[in-house]
Amino acid sequence: MYKNRKSLPSFDDIYLFVLVVRHKGISAAAQFSGLQRSKVSRRLQELEKALGHQLLIRTTRSIELTKQGEWLYHQASNPINTLVDASLLMRDHHVTPRGTLRVAIPPALGMTEVFSTLIEKYIEENTEVKLEIEHHVQSLDLRRSNIDLQILPSYIEPLHNDYIQQRLIQIPYSMVASPNYLRINGHPDNVTQLDQFHLLASRYNKSLLPQGLNYQLFSDDLNLLQKLAISGKGIALLPSILIEEDIKQGLLVEVLPRKSFTDLTITLIYPTPHYLPEKTRAMVNLFRATFSDLP
Repeated sequence: MYKNRKSLPSFDDIYLFVLVVRHKGISAAAQFSGLQRSKVSRRLQELEKALGHQLLIRTTRSIELTKQGEWLYHQASNPINTLVDASLLMRDHHVTPRGTLRVAIPPALGMTEVFSTLIEKYIEENTEVKLEIEHHVQSLDLRRSNIDLQILPSYIEPLHNDYIQQRLIQIPYSMVASPNYLRINGHPDNVTQLDQFHLLASRYNKSLLPQGLNYQLFSDDLNLLQKLAISGKGIALLPSILIEEDIKQGLLVEVLPRKSFTDLTITLIYPTPHYLPEKTRAMVNLFRATFSDLP
């Protein structure tokens, strides 16, 4: 389709191509780069002519990479990201963290007091950073999703092996129920007997339980599971730090020993740390400090 040309492709055009792929469209890349959409489209065509290959298949709603386009993106994206990150780091070095920081977390973590306190402290210390928190339960391509940091439970693998993985904390879980529920329905002696009871669980602790169990309710809303357990609707497996006060007040009772369940490891995921912007570095350091102080 394209004839080979002797002129070398423009590095600016390659950068625009990477932006188009990362932002999943010409319009979004044009908005990000401050250029007109027609200009971005024209420069992509010039790049394809210079390389002698079609890189993108354009449709009315999206773009798709050709085999050559996918190869070029993987070859070019990391060096370009490194150069851009390095220039941003030099510009922002020894200055107040600013810009937009995007963090992806599991919905369950966002409901905990420790995370709320962490975010409150970050906002107080970094007043010029706009913080965007998204709830995701799956691993993300951080570069293409424009996400700076992601928190993942240990049973979900990062999408790319070159991401930094920082283990934050191991969270113990407790199987609990209200005294009234246990008085009416009895008390299981081990995890294999849980099928005889109304079981309340989430995807985050389902991996800690034997396979094949039947669930009365399956939800990622830990506060909902906590309230239902307190009101006597079933037995719930919940993070110990979430229900310790309920146990002290007698609202919930531990049904099985904590050693019956494996701790859930929470991991902080982010791209290579060589050129972390100050806004990102501040959040990484705060995560480490906060979770290292927890018992």
